[in-house]
Amino acid sequence: MSKRSFILLVSCLLLLLGAVPAQNAVAGGRPKPPPPPATGPRNIILMIGDGMGPQEVSLGRLVDRDGLSIDVMDPKPGSMTTNNVYGEVTDSAAAATALATGQKTYNGAISVDVNNVPIQTAWERAEAVGKSTGILSSVFLADATPGVWTAHTAERSDYTAIATAEARRGVEVLLGAGEHYFLPNGAYGTGGPDLVAEMQASGYELVRKDSELLAAPATSGKLVGFFGGAGTMTYSLNRPIKEGLTEPTLAQMTGKAIQVLSRDTDGFFLVVEGGGIDWLGHKNDAAGVASDVSALDEAAKVAWDFAKADGNTLVIVTADHETGGLKLPSRLGQVNVGALRGVSATTDVIWNAMQGGTSITQAMQTYAGITPTKAEVALIQSCNSELGVSDALNLRAGVAWGWGPCEGGHHTATKVPVYAFGPGSTTFDSTALDNTDIGKYLLGAMVH
Repeated sequence: MSKRSFILLVSCLLLLLGAVPAQNAVAGGRPKPPPPPATGPRNIILMIGDGMGPQEVSLGRLVDRDGLSIDVMDPKPGSMTTNNVYGEVTDSAAAATALATGQKTYNGAISVDVNNVPIQTAWERAEAVGKSTGILSSVFLADATPGVWTAHTAERSDYTAIATAEARRGVEVLLGAGEHYFLPNGAYGTGGPDLVAEMQASGYELVRKDSELLAAPATSGKLVGFFGGAGTMTYSLNRPIKEGLTEPTLAQMTGKAIQVLSRDTDGFFLVVEGGGIDWLGHKNDAAGVASDVSALDEAAKVAWDFAKADGNTLVIVTADHETGGLKLPSRLGQVNVGALRGVSATTDVIWNAMQGGTSITQAMQTYAGITPTKAEVALIQSCNSELGVSDALNLRAGVAWGWGPCEGGHHTATKVPVYAFGPGSTTFDSTALDNTDIGKYLLGAMVH
């Protein structure tokens, strides 16, 4: 039985038992007929590259030896503005709220308006019409971008409230980092219930390894998985150097989610976040950003392949905002792609090695494939942080960021790309989109 059929059956039973309010019935006790269905894709997959502006996509395209699948999926992407309700540079909470609800709000708000009144989200609409739903992220699930779909709170730092909403409100597939937010005293000591135990008791299959995820049957119905640490899963660039890694890729998570959710004949709504792009953009880590863009693109390829075969699935790939003010030369041939491809670890790994006793020269040789010059060594020493490593590598690669030496990147007002494929995709061809346009479309498309 589909999820929609189950909901209708329960509603009819409640009606017969006299439990349906009078306003939902007409004379004779019969329920009102459902509204006529509108047009819309049966399934929608929304993929969000947190912090992924057009320059980040260009960087990923340059470094990825195979090119990006999204360029083939949608050769002429649209673009959209991202500012918050006050016209300010947005944070992830306000931007993701716009994507989820079609309404702008203030920075820090999780699907509430400026008066802190909850706003209906596309996820809630999808659940209401009987679709199965999933939320995936490469960072912690109680973070703002994955959190806005199920939660309503005035502060994005209310991690317990966000985790509780994700655990209790009926998401069929929930995969990402940050299990400790779902455990008692997990959210920075604020306390809370054992949501992991609750989910297991209510029928969720719990997985914590890639092998367990891949082995989970499509018939599991409800699936929750926690991977990586408190903040993020392993960045894509670091996967080859991490011994004994048992975390799935974002593409594997996406594939399993589609496998489970697509059994619902009423359709599904899936949100996938590549959150590492933003975290690495704040660190001005060009090689790391490029690698995580590729990781999101691999997940998008999985979604696209399904959509091509299914014929009634819309795939949207976009961002909540740009992070770091990344600047590439006007002539992309001036980027030292070889220098970027030679980096085998994120800058925090390289800096931690230096802090652990490895010399600057040895660490850069091991993880960046270069012997640093005296000037580069001095730059790293002067910053006395991983940002010095980023600055040195960026100079080598010929890329720049929007802030000065030894200073991390912040969000910008740069318009972000919107790639789309499938029924309804022409809606997003415009270069004059706003993030609320996606939210409004999603709400309107959740009709059957």
